[in-house]
Amino acid sequence: MGLKRAIDETRKYALKYGQKLNKQQIFERLISPQVFSKQEILDQFQKKSVNYQYENNDWQGKMRKAQKLTQEHLSKMKGILMVGVTGSVAAEWAKKSSDIDLLIVTQSHQLWWWRLYLRIYVWWHQIPHRKFRKKEKANEFCFNLWLSENNLKIPTDKENLKNATDLIMMKVILNREKTYEKFLRENAWVKKFLATGYDFKIKSNPLKAHLDGKKSHVWVKMVNLLLFTSQYVYMCLRSQKLVKNVNLTQAFFHNEN
Repeated sequence: MGLKRAIDETRKYALKYGQKLNKQQIFERLISPQVFSKQEILDQFQKKSVNYQYENNDWQGKMRKAQKLTQEHLSKMKGILMVGVTGSVAAEWAKKSSDIDLLIVTQSHQLWWWRLYLRIYVWWHQIPHRKFRKKEKANEFCFNLWLSENNLKIPTDKENLKNATDLIMMKVILNREKTYEKFLRENAWVKKFLATGYDFKIKSNPLKAHLDGKKSHVWVKMVNLLLFTSQYVYMCLRSQKLVKNVNLTQAFFHNEN
């Protein structure tokens, strides 16, 4: 696929979600298995056919809210290694009515402990968050994506253009122990869809040596398993659809398109 066609495809794909991309966004989200330089892409904007520049600023206020939540609350939870903003806020095209989607990565074998803890924590501290089967509300936090450090790779059946784009767009606001860098390398499949953006992210977030996570005690694994089982059963009773993409090391609660 040539560069001109790749830019057109990228622009059309974004328009499906109502977004008009600026130059930087096209560079990072370019749909092509081939890597192009930023200068090659910018040169294309000299042509009227791809000379477009749009801005949306509503997402910036929501980013500040996510950063404040992380700084004041999530960063104090030592078992949470990474927090990333996803969805329309990460896409830089959020509506005023949009909520704020978050991806959470926990220490190995601790996902279900921290998910339960966080649910109680946000309820106790009256932090606005999206509730099951409730409509999206402006500026609510939606903790809809969970990964454990010992399983950072997105499942094979989710290796598609949408998830590749979401991964590249994600804005990381907490990153302990080079977790984001490890996350990127575990998901090298992204370059099949967005090679330019993936290459840019890898080079911008170097990882000189692979860092193994800390070994978990047997009792930690047992507690996590017990909490997973109890929460899984509870979710099954509420909705079979809710547990479709849930297991011991990962939980995806976002809607599939």
